[in-house]
Order: sequence, then C-alpha cells, then structure tokens
Amino acid sequence: MLPAEREAKVREIICEVLELEEEELTPAGRFREDYGADSMNAVEIQSQIEVALDIEIAREDLKRMVDLETVLEILETARAR
Repeated sequence: MLPAEREAKVREIICEVLELEEEELTPAGRFREDYGADSMNAVEIQSQIEVALDIEIAREDLKRMVDLETVLEILETARAR
C-alpha cells in the first residue's frame, strides 16, 4: 500500500471510529481533547488499523496514538505481520 493510500485508510478508520466528517480530522487534532475519544476508541482505532494494514502496533505505542500525525509516525516503525 502506498503512503498516500495508507494515510487515506487510516483517516477513514479514525473518522469512522470517532464519528467525524473527513474535514473535521486534522493532523494535530487530539483524539481525546478535540474529538471526545476515550480509551475504548483508541483500542478500536488500533485494532482496525492493524487488520486493515496487516501490521502489528506495539502495545506501548497505544498511549502515543493521540492524533493523526503521531499515528502515521508510529506506522512508519510498525512491523508487518
């Protein structure tokens, strides 16, 4: 999957889980503070990204997944399954 396609898929997942319109999601918008996400939303985002991209995100990275920009950074180092 090309980086642009991967980012589009990640944006789609985050918008779906957080019930946002595409234009509402900004790279630095914080999931909890700006969009009202909770810990269950974070786990759902992680799980859906892992399945959709066939990768494994380290458990310690879950706490860092606070905005789109950071999620994309984490995916750069995530291991393929």
